[in-house]
Amino acid sequence: MSSLFGTKEEKKRKTKNDRKRKQAGGSDDDESSRPAADVRPNEQVPRIAHEQQQQQQQQQQQQQQQKLSPWCTFADLGLTESLVQTCTALGFKNPTPVQRTIIPYLLQHHTHADTRKNSYDNDRKNNNHSSAPSHVLALAATGSGKTAAFVLPILHHLSYDPYGIYAVIVSPTRELAKQIHQQILALGSSYHIEAALIIGGMDSTKQSSLLQHRHPHFLVATPGRLGELLRGPAPPSLRKVQYLVFDEADRLLTPSSGFERDVAEIILHCNGSTTTTPKRAAAGSIKTQQHCCQTLLFSATMTHSLESLEDMAGTGKGRLPLQKFIIKNDEDDTDDEEDDNANDDDTTKKKLKLTPNTDDNEDTSNQTKATKIQTKNLTPKIPAGLKQEYVFMPSRVRDAYLFTTIRTLLSNGGRSGSKKNDKNNIIWKGGKPRERKQQQPTKDSSEDDDEEVQKARSVIVFVGTCERAALISEILTTMGVQNVALYSILSQNRRMAALAKFKSCQVRVLVATDIASRGLDVPSVDLVINAELPRKSIDYVHRVGRTARAGRRGRAVSLVSEHDVTLVHAAEQITGRPLLLCPEITEDAAIKMLGPVTKAARLAKMKLMDIGFEELLQKFKERKVRDRKDRQRIEKMLRKQQNKSRGKHKSKGNKSSVN
Repeated sequence: MSSLFGTKEEKKRKTKNDRKRKQAGGSDDDESSRPAADVRPNEQVPRIAHEQQQQQQQQQQQQQQQKLSPWCTFADLGLTESLVQTCTALGFKNPTPVQRTIIPYLLQHHTHADTRKNSYDNDRKNNNHSSAPSHVLALAATGSGKTAAFVLPILHHLSYDPYGIYAVIVSPTRELAKQIHQQILALGSSYHIEAALIIGGMDSTKQSSLLQHRHPHFLVATPGRLGELLRGPAPPSLRKVQYLVFDEADRLLTPSSGFERDVAEIILHCNGSTTTTPKRAAAGSIKTQQHCCQTLLFSATMTHSLESLEDMAGTGKGRLPLQKFIIKNDEDDTDDEEDDNANDDDTTKKKLKLTPNTDDNEDTSNQTKATKIQTKNLTPKIPAGLKQEYVFMPSRVRDAYLFTTIRTLLSNGGRSGSKKNDKNNIIWKGGKPRERKQQQPTKDSSEDDDEEVQKARSVIVFVGTCERAALISEILTTMGVQNVALYSILSQNRRMAALAKFKSCQVRVLVATDIASRGLDVPSVDLVINAELPRKSIDYVHRVGRTARAGRRGRAVSLVSEHDVTLVHAAEQITGRPLLLCPEITEDAAIKMLGPVTKAARLAKMKLMDIGFEELLQKFKERKVRDRKDRQRIEKMLRKQQNKSRGKHKSKGNKSSVN
């Protein structure tokens, strides 16, 4: 019995020792030995994700508080040494406010698309968007350096993992696309960057072969031609694109702009799904992977389309990571304080005091106040060095006032200074051409030279239609003012040649429609003349933004008739500044030029008829009407397909509920 009793005691001791060992080693059988993190994993993971979100928000707030000083350099932004050397070689001294804000943000908030996709899929299950691609919406004034703000960080990330196609940049006009293409080649010269320019008016087969065989790092395109290539038989592969940039996003995303179908096609290809290899597909294991690229939206004005995009993304609500930046120049902050404290007595005296023939109610006044507050807060101000003026005139003598404005405000009246041509030695006095006499330099002539130095070097004249652009260009040519025209009816070669002549200062007058109002950067432009005010106030901001760029001074003069008063008030609301009266342009000077200008207008119309311009204009209008009808037909087909799919889903849901 003793032996048996001893065995029982040994068994008890063994069980006690086993329990102690299990508690010390943390076995799975004992629930009390589990750590606190493993007791309820479903509750612990969201708590950790929430803490990570709070930490990221705190870091972002600290970064926003610790803003870089205006005297910082490009090396302080965190760019590579080669990019810093390239910026100094190009003459970039200090980064602009847009560059100081956007470049550090893009350098910190970037991950590869594959890792970003995996983390985004995991977070989407938990309703967490912390690791999703941080899209950017940046609003900055014209001429503030937005192109370098998104090109430099893309080049920085491309230097670590170079391949093509790495970034797709979309612009609304061909001229702006070519300018961006040139700036990319200049900024990426140290890395030997390859960039493809895909625009209309050029051979599409060469462009498609270039994208298939060369695989450039950057693809700069207009939406129409790129959308056409993506819908073609051999579309370029955009599955590995890391950045999708929409420059002048307010123009690209506006409804009924003609870009809806093409922009949607580009977004689907850059963020589309990719299948597995053909071998796995043949074996039956087909898997689709969602590709996510980082979208950057840049604009100078806030439109309803961008506001709706912001509402859909849920900025600040945690639905989708769309980071919005409203960036003002350093000079605008001081101007805001001065405007709030200063009195408007001096400006109201010179401000246009005409009012439209409508009854003002309290509701309309409240609406205008609300729109003023919205535009003041959302739209960046025009450059501080820009001077806005107007010339009031009758609508029937608009051409005479335009020629008088060019002759008065432009140095040498827009004519070349060579002495060989007799036309260039003509001076207009009293409406009659006279030869210019060569005078020896005296005190009076030196003073006149100083006055001419203060005048504008080159000018852009904006008009509303292609017909007006061609007519005014011919009138100025007949009057002896050398100029070039830029409008959409011209072929691509003529458009590029005209812009090259104007940029090289061979010709100092450019007559253009609104295709030249977006993004064009010509440093010699000191004057912008609105021969006809635009119907949309946003277009006015982009027009006057062609001058006073990069901290320089400029001047914008608008010709206002009795029918344009409401347009003037709309321009004043969106810019936040009143238009002042231009004192140099007088009625007597315009009346003297009325006879020669009317004769030149007759000759210009006859010349356009001989060329067959009306036929070209009619074909252009028919093509636009045809494109509009095709777009409407496609929209109707898509709506029908959506309605059919919705009906099928409803019928399936009813059957399942019955069963």
